Order: sequence, then structure tokens, then C-alpha cells
Amino acid sequence: MKGRAALLTVLGLLGLSMVTTRFQVVAPTALRAGTAPLTRLSVVAADNLRRAVLTVTQERQRAGQMATLQKQNDALRQRNELLTREVSRLRQVVKITTTQAPNALGIAQVVAVDPSPLLARVDVNKGSRDGVRLRMPVTVPRGLVGQVTGVSETRATVLALVDPESSVGVTLQGNRGGRGVARGVPPDRLRAEFSRSVPIKPGDVLVTNSLGGVFPVGIPVGTVEKVLPLGANDINRTVIVKPAVDVGVVEDVTILEGL
Repeated sequence: MKGRAALLTVLGLLGLSMVTTRFQVVAPTALRAGTAPLTRLSVVAADNLRRAVLTVTQERQRAGQMATLQKQNDALRQRNELLTREVSRLRQVVKITTTQAPNALGIAQVVAVDPSPLLARVDVNKGSRDGVRLRMPVTVPRGLVGQVTGVSETRATVLALVDPESSVGVTLQGNRGGRGVARGVPPDRLRAEFSRSVPIKPGDVLVTNSLGGVFPVGIPVGTVEKVLPLGANDINRTVIVKPAVDVGVVEDVTILEGL
């Protein structure tokens, strides 16, 4: 009885297995073959979409990084320009203190120019709070610019040599003698007068002398451009002078303490 029951159990399980296998849902071969390209296409499309999204994200990140780097580069360039200009200013002060006068007050920047063609005056960004006073000489490495004629707390007005109200004592460079006075002739020349006995000629360089007690001695003023003919009754020789400094293009000047 036991053996018969076991045989029946095995036969029952075998039958159940056959029935289950017979009715299992299996995709036909033709159906699998037809859907395979669609499956591959969907996989490729999804992969391409993923790559496109990743590329866009990376491009945006790179654009943001480039913008940040550009801002940093612009800031560094601006700082470099400021430092370069500051170095140039310091070199200007050093050159002036070694070649013109040792008592430089400091550098000032030209911030305004008188628009009148008959005047030659500029404003600088240093004033009384910086130690600037009236009659202080103003210069650049190439030569004399003029002197301070007006001062406020934060600004000063500089009367340039070519202004009609300007005058400066001059002499021939190289200890060649001759004392004269040069006055401004707008818009860009000076007229200097010397004793008729002074052997002055075109090309001679004029520098400051001690007349007036305002400017240190020996600062370049300009170059003789023309010697006017002497009249029968003239007691002085008149010359036209091209100034050493074109005040119209000056950006930074050095203010001297004065004598």
C-alpha cells in the first residue's frame, strides 16, 4: 500500500509539471524577432538622450567656469594696470628727485583741464589736506609744468608755463650764462627775453634760474625755436620757445615743496 501511494504521488507531480509547462506563456519566435529592432532603437535613443543631457550640463558648467575665469582675469588685468601705473609714478618721483629737486611732495593726477584756448590751467587731485600750498612748483621728468595758483582741500589749480599770466626765470643750459624771463604765449609757446649780448640761437635749451625764488634751478623749460630779429632800438633779444612739456597730454605730475 505504501509503495502504491508513493507511485501515485510521483505520477501526480509529473502530470502537474507537464500541464504547467504546456500552458506557460512564451513569446513566439516571430514576435521576438519583430520587436528586437524596436528594443534596440529605444535603448539607443535613451542612451543618446542621456548623453545629450550630460553634454548640455557639462557645457553649462564650462560656460559658468569660463565666465568666472574671465571675471578673475579682468580683475587681475585691472590690478596689474593699477600696479604698473603706480610703479611708473614712483619712478617719476625718483627721477625728479635725482635730476631736478630732492624735495618732492608727491604725485598728483590731472583731473580737469581749462577749456579756454587762451588759458593753460589744469586741476589736480591733491589739495591742502595733502600739504599742497600756493606757488609750489609742478613738474614731470621731461621738464617744468608750472606752479600752483589755487588750492582747495582736495584739489589744486596749476598755472602752466604757456598761460599768458605765467612767467619764469630762465637761463641757457650748461652754465652758458644769460638771465632772461619767459612768459606764456597761448596756445603752446613761450616768449623769452635776454640781454642782446647773450649768444642765444635756435636749438638752445632753457632751464630755470633763481629769478623769482619759486622754482629750483636747472629744471628744463623748453627749446629755443626762433630768434626774432633785433630792431635798431631793441635792448633785449627776444626768442620763441617750444616748452619741454605739452600740458595737454600730461596725466600725472609731481608737486615740489618749493624753495
